[in-house]
Amino acid sequence: MNHFFSPLTISTASHQTQSNNNLKNQRSIGNRLAYYLLLILEKPFGLMPTSWMWRIGAGLGGLTYKLAKKRRAIVAANLKIVHPDLNEAEIVKLTKEVFRYSSANLFSSVNTGFISSKRLAKIVEIKGQENLSGLDPDKGCILLGFHMGNWEVLSRVSPLLNTDKPMGAMFRPLNNAFISEHVEASRKKEGLRLFSRKRGLIEAHKFLRDGGMLGVLGDQHAGKAGIKLPLFGKETSISPLPAILAQKYDCPIIPITLTTKSPGKWIADYQKPFYISKELSKQEATAQLVPTLERIMLDNCKDIFWLHDRWKMKQELKAAKATG
Repeated sequence: MNHFFSPLTISTASHQTQSNNNLKNQRSIGNRLAYYLLLILEKPFGLMPTSWMWRIGAGLGGLTYKLAKKRRAIVAANLKIVHPDLNEAEIVKLTKEVFRYSSANLFSSVNTGFISSKRLAKIVEIKGQENLSGLDPDKGCILLGFHMGNWEVLSRVSPLLNTDKPMGAMFRPLNNAFISEHVEASRKKEGLRLFSRKRGLIEAHKFLRDGGMLGVLGDQHAGKAGIKLPLFGKETSISPLPAILAQKYDCPIIPITLTTKSPGKWIADYQKPFYISKELSKQEATAQLVPTLERIMLDNCKDIFWLHDRWKMKQELKAAKATG
């Protein structure tokens, strides 16, 4: 049986105790207080100009670049794999830009999570609407997302899209159960269904089978669950989930990019759909994602979240430092 359908089983009492302890921690008094603080701060965060938040974040990113030596080395190592043609000075310059943009976008997400729908429509420009309106109404669709730009804003754009198809997304629940449930309820009001990677896979499959559009982030290292494939010529773990779902339900994959247009403004581009043949093996199907991953990562380098150790370079960097 496909492991995506396998139920979560607990085989020992110790695992059950650990699970119960995790649930208690998620609903601790500290988490409850953090949730109340969020409720208090929601409105002030939403009232601030998004461009201010972006610029403040960019400034903090410049400072982080100077202080976070290990993370700076990871970003530079990632960029050297993606841009083997750049010299050292150009890599340093691009690394600084990645820190600025990543921090600016993350800081902005604190604001864009709480602004009104009317303001949201003014700061997010939608492209590729024709690729959504032309979809088969009886089939689902995979929205292939990336950790780029202010990617959290994509969870709020459903009302801006020219489609009647329901919208959903895979997500990892927050460690604070109160805040996680609050965010999930808020997104549901805006037309987005969230499916937990741990407990919501069966519901996500049904959603897709019934013609929904399911967002899946597919750009980061997938760990042991991923398929080992070359990305920009260097082997790494790539999630097979978008490809497997597209094969199973014979549905298209639409890549989504979210790029920074100006401080506090973004362009969400729903790109041309592509299909993956049902005849391909899991490895072959996952390999079909690689050209799209490479193209988008290369074309939108400053907006990609390169602070993630995409190729698990920490050990290589340690070895290079030791021999150097």
